[in-house]
Amino acid sequence: MQVKAGDKVSLNLRKRLFFFQGENGINLNENNTSATIPDTIDERGLAQINRSIVIGHLITGSIPEVPVVIPKDDDLIILMNKGKNAIDEFVYNLREDKVVKSEKKIEKFEKMLELEKSNKNRKSVIAKIEFALSKIGGASKVVETDQGKIEIKLTRGTEEESTE
Repeated sequence: MQVKAGDKVSLNLRKRLFFFQGENGINLNENNTSATIPDTIDERGLAQINRSIVIGHLITGSIPEVPVVIPKDDDLIILMNKGKNAIDEFVYNLREDKVVKSEKKIEKFEKMLELEKSNKNRKSVIAKIEFALSKIGGASKVVETDQGKIEIKLTRGTEEESTE
C-alpha cells in the first residue's frame, strides 16, 4: 500500500526513535509519534516514507497505545522461578526495548540479579543478566571494596627508599 499526501503515519518506537525529513516532510520523535503527510511533500519524500513503512520504521495510521509492561518486584519473583528460557526472553526484550529508560532497565536487572543470587544462583542466568547490564549505557551501582596498603619502592642507584 502506497501512502499519499493527507495520510497519517506513525513512528514505530520499537524500531526507531526518530524520523526527520525537514520543512516539507514529516518530523517524528518520541514525543511526537504521529503526523499527517503534508500536501507540500515531494515525490522523493513520499518514496522515503513508503520505504520506511516497508522496513517497519513507520506505520500507517495511529499506533495503538501499548504500555511497556515491566513487572513489579512480586512479578519478578514469579518470573525468576520460571525456567531459564522465560528469563532469557524477558532479559532480551527489556534490553532491546528503546522506549524503556536505561535507569529503569538497570533497576530491574539489578533486582533480578539480586533475586537470582539469593535463590537458585544459576550461573547461566546470572551471566545473561550481567551481560545485559554491561550493554546498557548509564550509571550503575558502584561497589567499593577495601584494599590493602600499597607499597611502592623507589630506587636511586644502589640505594633503596620506601615511600607510602
